[in-house]
Amino acid sequence: MRLLILLGVLIMAFSSCEQQKNNSTDKEERYITSADSIDIMTNLISKDSSDYKLFLKRAYLNLETGKVDPAFRDVNMALEIEPTAPENFLLLSDLYFVLGNIESAVSALRKAAELDPNDEQAYIKLAETYLMIKNYSMAKKSADVALAINQNNEQAFFLKGIAFLEEGDTNNAITHLRIASNMDTTHYRVLIQLGSIYQQLNDTVALDYYNAALRAKPNDEFTLFSMARFYQGLGDYETALAYYDKVISSYPLNKKAFYNKGYILLVEHEDFEGAANAFQQALNIDPSYVEAVYNLGRTYEAQGLYPEAISKYRQALELHTNYPLAIEGLNRLKQ
Repeated sequence: MRLLILLGVLIMAFSSCEQQKNNSTDKEERYITSADSIDIMTNLISKDSSDYKLFLKRAYLNLETGKVDPAFRDVNMALEIEPTAPENFLLLSDLYFVLGNIESAVSALRKAAELDPNDEQAYIKLAETYLMIKNYSMAKKSADVALAINQNNEQAFFLKGIAFLEEGDTNNAITHLRIASNMDTTHYRVLIQLGSIYQQLNDTVALDYYNAALRAKPNDEFTLFSMARFYQGLGDYETALAYYDKVISSYPLNKKAFYNKGYILLVEHEDFEGAANAFQQALNIDPSYVEAVYNLGRTYEAQGLYPEAISKYRQALELHTNYPLAIEGLNRLKQ
């Protein structure tokens, strides 16, 4: 069973770095998020170039806008001013991660943890990084350190659950993910992962988690599509079609929703006109969608439109050499 949402986890981890604010009201006001905040931070730095947090904030803002080199320069300035501030190394790890230098990112996180052994965020980021490089043992160890600091850290339970899942230990994965879910009933990523696990186990508990995910993130494309597929797997085709239509209504470029709808209409309902329309909609989005090309041919064949079916089977073979189903279709029509 593969990790479904690790990318989302890492985006969350490495696109944000919560900065600590100074105690003074004056300095707290410096941390703003307006569109021209980089220029304002530059102005503040010109007035007080001894405050490393100003450089760190501008580095964060530059990273947010994809300006990695200026961000690096600002972090280096922050390190020159205050070389023992853990938050400098946390943001430095983000920059190394963006550049794909995972080894340096890990080193920066270890340095942050060394400077502040009670900073659970450093260990959470370490766990996330180890997950990405498939070092599941170290990911769990890092999450355990975070839990030793704060036993109510639902993110640590979530990451341990993902590590167990990647190792194939579904029972431990469910245990840790459910703990995370109980701590935060609106944790979308936990809910969607639990739904996915139970879906693969063909357990209707999956629907409970998907519905909870929709409450946390209404009308979410992935959740709606997952529910449609689950109902399709249960053989509840009417409900599956209703959910595919919800996906299509809100996300009209979801080619798989059109394709799956077409497949149900073709195979289960024998609604050939509806199926042909759904497959064609999928092809309008992606003309190279070979499965949709083949099944459109299959729909034409079922309608007795043999020249059209032959054309689609040949098109499928052009897209995918020796596509076996298309070859079988052509052989049937030759006979």
